[in-house]
Order: sequence, then structure tokens, then C-alpha cells
Amino acid sequence: MTERRGFHKLALAFVQSAPTLVVAYLLSFVKETEIHFNTMLYLYMLHYVAFYFSDYNHDFFKRGQLSDLMETLKYSLFFALSISFSSFLLEEKFSISRRGMVYFLLLSALLLYLENYVIRKYWRRFYYKLKGSHKILLITATSRIDKVLERLLLSNDSGGELVAVSVLDRPDFRHEKVRVVAEKDLMAYATHEVVDEVFINLPSEKYDIGEFVSKFETMGIDVTVNLNAFDLNFAGNKRIREVAGLNVVTFSTNFYKPSHVTAKRVIDICGSLVGLLICGLVAIVLVPLIRKDGGPAIFAQKRVGKNGRYFKFYKFRSMYVDAEERKKELMAQNTMKGGMFKMDNDPRITPIGRFIRKTSLDELPQFYNVLKGDMSLVGTRPPTVDEYEQYTPEQKRRLSFKPGITGLWQVSGRSEITDFDEVVRLDVSYIDGWTIWSDIKILLKTIKVVFKRDGAK
Repeated sequence: MTERRGFHKLALAFVQSAPTLVVAYLLSFVKETEIHFNTMLYLYMLHYVAFYFSDYNHDFFKRGQLSDLMETLKYSLFFALSISFSSFLLEEKFSISRRGMVYFLLLSALLLYLENYVIRKYWRRFYYKLKGSHKILLITATSRIDKVLERLLLSNDSGGELVAVSVLDRPDFRHEKVRVVAEKDLMAYATHEVVDEVFINLPSEKYDIGEFVSKFETMGIDVTVNLNAFDLNFAGNKRIREVAGLNVVTFSTNFYKPSHVTAKRVIDICGSLVGLLICGLVAIVLVPLIRKDGGPAIFAQKRVGKNGRYFKFYKFRSMYVDAEERKKELMAQNTMKGGMFKMDNDPRITPIGRFIRKTSLDELPQFYNVLKGDMSLVGTRPPTVDEYEQYTPEQKRRLSFKPGITGLWQVSGRSEITDFDEVVRLDVSYIDGWTIWSDIKILLKTIKVVFKRDGAK
């Protein structure tokens, strides 16, 4: 939940920086404004200062045109103060005339106001097409459905897309816009479909809301409940907020610090760029060796990511091209108990494949997955589709975090662990105690494990 809101704020700040650059660039052709290239860079940076100090993202999707105009004027005031203060401190390094400053503030405010109108108008249509968009499951009753269903479908500030609804006391309920899930299928749906948040609006006198909260928290799914439904005598982490005009409380196993979440993505991007450079250099030697058997050098496979999202996963191919077909014949030799396949001396591995697995070179193409945002440098390992289909609700909790190239169980003895429940335990331990410092610690341990060639098979 915090990760999503922190990302939205950062994304909004980035998108709204466009008017600053456009107006500054156009005014640079007007001599009397005294705007040069250095000025444009300083103005771009000051946009973020004004954005955060004016709290410009506050209620962005809920505010009307008049309210947005007032917020834009407040933002422009902070921008003017930032420009005045910076030009005083930097003197000749930051050149802009008084007339240029007035032109810039007026035109950028006008363009920003128009941009905000377009964003609010088309946000839902654009955002819901993204693979990472937030997916909501609504659980309600007939007496509450009119109050919440249409609000969630139409509201811009709900922060997600309503993908399914379950009306507990009306099994024959149908809706043309969202999938309807029967009460008996709720847990199966949440386990094997993409669900980021469960929204509960039920009368507490008829339903045990606490039981629902407990069940979905087991999977690592955030649960949001209408505040009017019950008293708040629950343990664990909760946050009170407003969604689609309703006062709600959200239960989560963890609310992560936005600064740590942002730092994680920055490290992912920087690390993936370095990793892809190394991957390109290594590929010059590895690709011809891997392709000797006539197959492709890169192995692409459908894997399962955060909360059940599918994505294409890349590795240097370390097995023969018919490895997936032969896997069914080898299931009896699986050394891993539970929802993962692993075996000693796997006959499907090619000679060069044994080397690149031992040195972990086969993992290098996954830096592309990290750059795209499907994976992180550190996280839980993404399961295959057939493994995921066998997951229990408790096991799905390991997917409540973005999958990673490395993780806690990989640096805890990768080949020695033979029970998938132990993998889940380590993954959940990582998720529950996550901070950016735990990622850095795991990355350092991973480097040590790779160079010692410890635990890889």
C-alpha cells in the first residue's frame, strides 16, 4: 500500500515536471528572459522542491477544477520563492530576469493546470492497462452494494481497479463490468488470481469480519474495511484513510517506509544497468557456446510475480531444449518437498549449463526483468506457472513482494534446503522484516556466495 502511494507521488512529480521544461525551453529563445541551459536545469530541480513543499499531490484525483486552480497557485508561489532564493544564493550561475520569471511562472502554471485536467480525465483508462496496476476484490452484501460498488468503479481516488466482487448473501448476483465470485470460491480466487487488496463492506452484526481479515492477511494481501462496520479492537498494523468517499481502515502485515521503497527501486535501476553491461560482455563468449546444440542462447519462460502477475522471465539457457517436456518424467526424483522442483545431477542440464549454473552466470539476463520492473535485485524467487497453480493460501504470501534475482533463502544455503515450506518461511521472514538495509545485506552476502560458488547446482 505505502509502496504504491509513494510510487504514485513520485510518478506524478515526474509527469508534472514536463511544463517546467517545455516553458523554460521556449522562453530560452526570448532574449529578455535571460534563460539559458543552466537555468533550465535549476528550474527543473526547483520544480520538485516546490512540488513537495506545497504538497501538490494532496487529494490530486479528488479535487475539482477550482480546488486544483488554488493548489496550482500555491505551488507557483512556492516555485517563485524557490527561484528568488536560489537566484540570490547562486548569483550569476542562475540567470533569469524578473520579466522572465513572471513569464515562466504564468505560462508553466497555465500549462500545468491544463495537464492536470487531462491526467484526471484519462488516468483510469491509461492506468488500468498497466500490468502493475492495483487490483481490488470487493466483498459485500446486498444491503451495502449500492453504496460501494459504483463508487469503486467510478472514483479516481480509490487507487486501484475493481476486478471482482462477491455478494455473500446473493449468489445469483451478476454485473457486466466486473467478475462475480461466489463465496465458496473466494479463497481459491485470491490464491490463484491477481489480488492486491481486498475491500470489505459488510454489516458486522451478520458477518465475522475479523475472520476475513485474518484469512487474507495470511496470503500477505492488504485488507481494507469500512470503518462503520466494526470497532477497531484488532492487533497488527492498520491505517485509516478515505477511499471513494468512504472512511476505511486498511490492515497490512507491513507498511513500508516510502523512502526505503524509493531507494529500493533506485538501487534496482542502477544495479540492473550495471548487470546488463556485464551480461552483454559475458554474452560475447557464452552465446556461441550455449547455441552449439542448436537451441537459443536465451531461455524465456512464463513466471509468476507479485500477487500472481505473469511475466516473461529470462535466463541464459542451461538445459537442453526439451527440458520442460522431460520434467514430467523426472518428477519422481524431485528432491524438494512441496511446491518447487529440484533434483541432483539433473540430466537435462547441458555441459556448459553446469558451468554457468555453478557460477550463476545463467542469471545475468534477469537484470532486464529488474529494469522493466517485473523483478527486483532482492526478493523472493518467482515460481513457474505449474508450481503456482499448486500453491496454498499460506504459500501465496511469498508472492506479496516483488520477486528477486537473489533472496534470503538463496544466501542461506541454496541447495541444502529440501523443504519448500522452509523456503516459504525464509521468504516470509524477509518480507515481514524488510528494510532497504536488509536488501543491502543480502546483496553483499550474494556476492560472497557467488564468488565462493556456494550452494548453486
